[in-house]
Amino acid sequence: MLRITRFQILLSIASLFIFSAANAQSPQQDSRPRTSSVSGRVTVAGKPAVNAKVVVTEVKDRPAPGSQDFSMDLTGAGTAEDHVALTDAEGRYRVSNLPEGKYEAKVSMGGHVREKPSPNASLMESFSLNGGESRGNVDFALVRGGVITGRVTDVDGRPLIARAVSLQFVDEQGGKTVAPGPQNPMNMVMGFDGSQTDDRGVYRIFGLRAGRYLVSAGGESDVFTGTAGNYPRAWHPDAADENHAKVVEVTSGGEVTGVDIRLGAAKKTYEALGRVVDDETGKPIAGAGVICIKVKAADESAAIDGTGFGGFGGNAKTDEQGNFRFAGLAPGQYQLNLADYESFLTGGGNYYSDGAKFEIHGGDVAGVEMRAKSGATISGVAVIEDADQSAKSSLSQTMLMAYSSPHSPNEAGENAVASQMTPAVSRVGSDGAFSLKGLRPGNVTIQAFIMTAGPLKITRIERGGVDMTEGIVVTGREDITGVRVVIEMSKKNREEK
Repeated sequence: MLRITRFQILLSIASLFIFSAANAQSPQQDSRPRTSSVSGRVTVAGKPAVNAKVVVTEVKDRPAPGSQDFSMDLTGAGTAEDHVALTDAEGRYRVSNLPEGKYEAKVSMGGHVREKPSPNASLMESFSLNGGESRGNVDFALVRGGVITGRVTDVDGRPLIARAVSLQFVDEQGGKTVAPGPQNPMNMVMGFDGSQTDDRGVYRIFGLRAGRYLVSAGGESDVFTGTAGNYPRAWHPDAADENHAKVVEVTSGGEVTGVDIRLGAAKKTYEALGRVVDDETGKPIAGAGVICIKVKAADESAAIDGTGFGGFGGNAKTDEQGNFRFAGLAPGQYQLNLADYESFLTGGGNYYSDGAKFEIHGGDVAGVEMRAKSGATISGVAVIEDADQSAKSSLSQTMLMAYSSPHSPNEAGENAVASQMTPAVSRVGSDGAFSLKGLRPGNVTIQAFIMTAGPLKITRIERGGVDMTEGIVVTGREDITGVRVVIEMSKKNREEK
């Protein structure tokens, strides 16, 4: 799975933005004794940090697949209610009336870093509390982070807009590691390790630990700008080779300006033309969403950076003849998949695909064909357990998502990941009816949510009295009817819907 990690994350971007409310689990009624507490101190350069915000959150166990909310491995996913405290004149905080459990304490002080180097670079501490325990010394010793700012231009001095700027930390031995800014912890996850330029071509990266850095732009890092690979990577100030880059020295609380980068001439790009057809009839499919991912650069013998991910080639919709077109592509190998993110709200179509591959050498590519296969359908009724009238009225605002996982690890691959991260979606009717379409063979798990109120807990999935909560086995193009999804709706869900 390592080869497709970033591919999987890229395909989940739409899910992340549309369903961001599902990142935190809605708190349920809790009757546990609240006899525990946690306390500590926040300092900046050894002095008390007054009125600093500290958030303490209980970390819940991740739910079983298909039994609860949509989830990703993000900080804070699967958490309960937040307990907020402000530090006093001595920088001290205390949170009491906590039940026994596992917790995270996070200090909200953007632009600061830990005073001493630590494997844990985040401003968060994890700990456990036993019943009746008063844990102290959960401290945060911080200093003001440094800043690097500059401008990215092309060979003629024109500003380049929305360009990714990357940092590498250089240690005392000369070793280099990716250095994401603490202001955006998703950078490391997404493989995007810096900032972006504004409409003036200016970038500003803050919250940096004191040390030595290399700054670069261009190349395969600009994967979210739609212009990946247009410019060769260049290092500050205008070095085409990392070994000739100028090291930037950053001090705590200091700002280094004028760290400019001039990119060379844009590389020649090409286009790919193709179509999507029905696998059985060969007829074109109109309005299909297609996503293009670069999996290997032209001058590399292995997948880019060992992950199988090298850039986002774009997304397109097929016309009435099933044709699609991708432009601005650099030489290399590409993977196509069906991935229509608009279908998250509309329910999507009846197809899935094993995708298609093509390679660009020194010219345009035509005749790429992707075959779409009719998928299975799962339909039935969703019901709310112990529902009052208010809860019943929420059915029409409820949506179900279905993910298809491969039957065995040997079947895992880029297409399996694509199917998992572009789920079938169905809005639940006022009578509870739903229909999930376009599912590929595999073990299908179902999750529920309300857009305005977050995830819902599924307590049971059954068909003909048989429990299918852990997954419904799909073997081919079949119509699985009579599925009953039992949902538990909390008071908070009803209030926020």
